[in-house]
Amino acid sequence: MSCQKLVFKKDKDYVFMTKIKTSQSNHFVVKSNDLVEARYRLSLQESHVVLWLLTQISYDDEDFKLHSMKISDFAKMVGLRVDGQYDELQKITERLMKRVLKIRELNKKRLIQVSWLSAAIYEEGRGYVSLRFDPALKPYLLQLKSHFTKINIADTMKFKSIYAVRIFELLLQYEPIGKREISIDEIRDCCGIKKDEYELYAHLKSRVLNRAKTEINAKTDYEVDYKEIKESRKVVGLEWTIKHKTHFEKSQSEKATILEKELRSTAAILEQLLEYGFTKQAANRLVKNHDEANIVNAIKAVEVYMIKHAVKNPRALVETAIKEKWHPEKYASKKKTA
Repeated sequence: MSCQKLVFKKDKDYVFMTKIKTSQSNHFVVKSNDLVEARYRLSLQESHVVLWLLTQISYDDEDFKLHSMKISDFAKMVGLRVDGQYDELQKITERLMKRVLKIRELNKKRLIQVSWLSAAIYEEGRGYVSLRFDPALKPYLLQLKSHFTKINIADTMKFKSIYAVRIFELLLQYEPIGKREISIDEIRDCCGIKKDEYELYAHLKSRVLNRAKTEINAKTDYEVDYKEIKESRKVVGLEWTIKHKTHFEKSQSEKATILEKELRSTAAILEQLLEYGFTKQAANRLVKNHDEANIVNAIKAVEVYMIKHAVKNPRALVETAIKEKWHPEKYASKKKTA
């Protein structure tokens, strides 16, 4: 199966990206373990921009360069239509320049606060946007010789949950050991989950932990699971396990991925509706009374909508989106909140 390979053409101080087809499917990025452990919050759109920019780094780079992408490709990558989305793309890069990472270097006993991007330049007449990492990130991304984690970009770009991206990185770092204990507070910090989000552990479990676990198991060559660590009756941490799948397990996972892709299966749709707080009876009623494709599009639209808007009642918003046949490409025009 072919995929896209990135090829660069130099033009003055910029490196431009074009696309060619190749049979090579693995494209890895490398992060220092300190960066993997950093505390930060990103939307899924912002995460895709960061992951793309990571793939532009060459092994022998001594400094960060400006890397450019067509506006049309940029919009497609973050799930936006090009028409009328120029301002939206600028908002995404502006947010990345304001997002603060907190990197704690335990061996040096210091905390570093840094933004992701130092520059985002839009070439309006040429239809390109050029991005560059903040120079303070150089020790964590360039010429790493030890204490780093290697990540397959094809895995992380498949995820629809930003929490799946972060939890996968945190576990992949410990794959040689096969297990890792993480406190609930650490998970919240590493995933950028605010104190007033998923305050109940049951909500964190269903909407963050289980969703991340399902996506990782269905869409990568790894199998993960966790056991709850309790103090009295309170869950204070998780003991995660991670292992590389055998060939048989991989083939079964690929079959499962096909079945679950785009939430087309009834079981997957019901599971998603349950995660949004619907009862089994209410979820079954929605599946019975509405076309599955409309439900899938509505859920996708709500997921994208919630990246940009505070939503007090996600269940009510999903119900409205299904009845009104929302589509992810048109979610931005929806002004209702629940």
